[in-house]
Amino acid sequence: MFASALLVPVFAQQAEAPAPTARKVIEITIEQKQGSEWKPVNSQKVFKANDVVRFRLRSEIPGYLYVLNHESGGVKSWLYPRSGSTASNYVDVDNTYLIPDSKGSFTVGGQPGFDITYWMISPTALGISSADETGGSKPSTLLPRCSGTLRARGSCEDEHAGPHAVTDPNDVPPAFSASGGLVSRELTFKTGKPEVQVSTPDPLSGSIIYALWIAHQ
Repeated sequence: MFASALLVPVFAQQAEAPAPTARKVIEITIEQKQGSEWKPVNSQKVFKANDVVRFRLRSEIPGYLYVLNHESGGVKSWLYPRSGSTASNYVDVDNTYLIPDSKGSFTVGGQPGFDITYWMISPTALGISSADETGGSKPSTLLPRCSGTLRARGSCEDEHAGPHAVTDPNDVPPAFSASGGLVSRELTFKTGKPEVQVSTPDPLSGSIIYALWIAHQ
């Protein structure tokens, strides 16, 4: 179905079309340690047990970054800020940050399925402790499957992995609610090879929340 347009005659001068809305972009790249090097990989890759990974983030939106990992087996843990860290978790525009940190990484393992990492950039610090949101909860029952076309290229990838909107308020980690600015947003996701881009209209207010699903066997 096409929407009809009303044609209005122009007598003096043609009105200028409104400028497209500017968007701010958050870019995330998953890096896997291969030998002694870190190499970027597609966010839809299905990892194997004992693979070592980290995230590289660049944001056009400044604020305080929080990353909570909900493992497929149900255990929750903070990836950023890390427990015991005294460094600031404030991210500046266009700077690059490594998650968990420049010296850290985490090892894929546990029950096969999807780890869900919840990401938030808040305009204010939350004052949370490392104990918030940790512990166990209901494990995931969804198992990753290799796409047939992707398997043919020698890489196991799953379409469910990668960026996701957090649309259900019940899915928002309670610790994130402390920001007080949780509002509905028009987030756009682009899964590149290898980077993921999350974009939102400008101007901004409140917090940005989204999820990144990590598939593993």
